[in-house]
Amino acid sequence: MDPAKTEAILREHVRLCSDLHELFIEEGQMMRTTGALPSEEFLERKKSFVTVLDKGLELLRQINESGEPIPRGMEPLVKECRDKIMKLMMVDRENERLLLKNSLPPKMKEAYAKVAPGQVARAYGRFAK
Repeated sequence: MDPAKTEAILREHVRLCSDLHELFIEEGQMMRTTGALPSEEFLERKKSFVTVLDKGLELLRQINESGEPIPRGMEPLVKECRDKIMKLMMVDRENERLLLKNSLPPKMKEAYAKVAPGQVARAYGRFAK
């Protein structure tokens, strides 16, 4: 594959990941400030990214299926792609935690807030033996 095309695909992937990162940050801020679940309008915006990401994935597959190694000098760009994906995964994990917390009934929210991070793991550990 042409090195210029490979670079363009990777840069587009970084841009897509940045856009999605901003959307995830917005989602987390909404849930933190309002304590409510995301609106249907927001979920539709989020769903619209699926088709865009599918196209980006198809472009990345073209690089993979070409059978040629990534051209020298593009290692920083590949690292940037990986870093963006890791950031997305971390923000999405935090949003999933907020989604769980915000979907609980009021009495359970109080109990959820009082649980120390390692307390659940220790409780499972006792019963796993």
